[in-house]
Amino acid sequence: MEFLMYAAAFLFCIDDSPFMFGNGYRPISVVFICLYLLLQLPKLFRLKYRRIEIYIFAFMAVCLLISFAQVIVNHDRFVGLINAAETLGSGFVCYLAFKLFVTECGGDDVKFTRLFLWLIRGYGIAVAVGVLEFLYVYGAPSGFLSSIIHVFVERTGYMTDGRIHFSFSEPSFISLHTNLFLLPALVILKNKGLLTRYHKIIVILFFVLSLFSLSIRFYLDILVFIAAYLFLTSNFKIFFKRLGILLVSCAAAAVLMNLVFVQNLFGLNSYHFYRIADMIENPGSAGSDTSTMIRATYSRIGFESFMDHPLIGYGLGNYHDAYVAHFHSINPADLQKAGELSLAVDDYNLHTYDMFARLASELGSLGIAAALLVLYFLLSLRGGNFSKWMIFLVVYSQLQFDSFALIPLYFWMALLQSPFISELNIGYSLDNRLLRTAGYYRMNHFSSLSQPEEQAGMNRDHRLSVVKET
Repeated sequence: MEFLMYAAAFLFCIDDSPFMFGNGYRPISVVFICLYLLLQLPKLFRLKYRRIEIYIFAFMAVCLLISFAQVIVNHDRFVGLINAAETLGSGFVCYLAFKLFVTECGGDDVKFTRLFLWLIRGYGIAVAVGVLEFLYVYGAPSGFLSSIIHVFVERTGYMTDGRIHFSFSEPSFISLHTNLFLLPALVILKNKGLLTRYHKIIVILFFVLSLFSLSIRFYLDILVFIAAYLFLTSNFKIFFKRLGILLVSCAAAAVLMNLVFVQNLFGLNSYHFYRIADMIENPGSAGSDTSTMIRATYSRIGFESFMDHPLIGYGLGNYHDAYVAHFHSINPADLQKAGELSLAVDDYNLHTYDMFARLASELGSLGIAAALLVLYFLLSLRGGNFSKWMIFLVVYSQLQFDSFALIPLYFWMALLQSPFISELNIGYSLDNRLLRTAGYYRMNHFSSLSQPEEQAGMNRDHRLSVVKET
């Protein structure tokens, strides 16, 4: 049944929003995930669950019941709660399917690497759609191209907005996919010596086209990705060497940004291009950026509203009520500048763009406890530096997205439990790994060899296996 999960991984790039329902989302990969789970449902009851997993599930069920009671008592609308329950349920389904996949694969590393191979191959679809969008936006727009793009793209506005967004409904989601799906898969396959030229081409083209998404979040997240890799996967000997490489890379990136966005080397012309150019020339203007201001306002109100109901919050899915209660605190100039802030008053399924602010507002202290439980669960999954790196990136991603059905979150919560991931150490030089392996071999295995020729042969085979793995 693993082929269903490979199909899901192949179609991750088609899922154009992290929200499981609404907003033009097409949960194509989730269809295969659900099929995989349903066809092996009996095995689900034989899985071994840790206590913390049961506690988290029971805790969220209690939160749903408390929120249901709040809606009844306060005579609120059920819109937000229904959406939250749907997305939370969908998220649990994804988690159980990925956990079952990890258990079924056991110690078979081939099945895991095959999953990541299909994941990268799937982004070939995104690259193809991105090329079509690039031709449409910067080349010659035509009805024929538009009709093909519309098969994958829901929102028409971005096709004429001078930016690329592949099959995602928001260009900012590109950073989510890049940091939690594409680049980790690249690192794993490179570590295992399975990265072919075909896969490299897909990743390079995706990255280059992503630059034309004109997404500030994507640019910042790539820097966070590189910085996290530098600090969490380097030993002392190569840290400063890598730090120097990072500084040179940042200098080159700064020159490139200046040529593209200040000198306008390619003659780009769109609102988002001028927005980024203005921030580069006037860094102080970042605080008055409309998009940044909207998200900062939602997060601020989310945390401020925590004090309204510090114990149980406004109820799951009811951030809208908190927003209306604090609407008067928004600067009138900001309301005039960003029409979305005024329209949000009528959005009964309003989101904060920030999971931590959402939990604080909707669940109060219960939300803080839920976040700490999940964090404890992640940290309890002890592993190598790759695991630490992915835990950091998963937690960081919650600062920008507040969906309870965020597939990458459940994907990594499950896969971090596999020996394939937990034993993975990356970023160290080959020479150091060979020395450590050879030292371990001499201490533990030398006495068991009766013939010098046998020892030499085994050492050679072991070195070759390490080289292949790297």
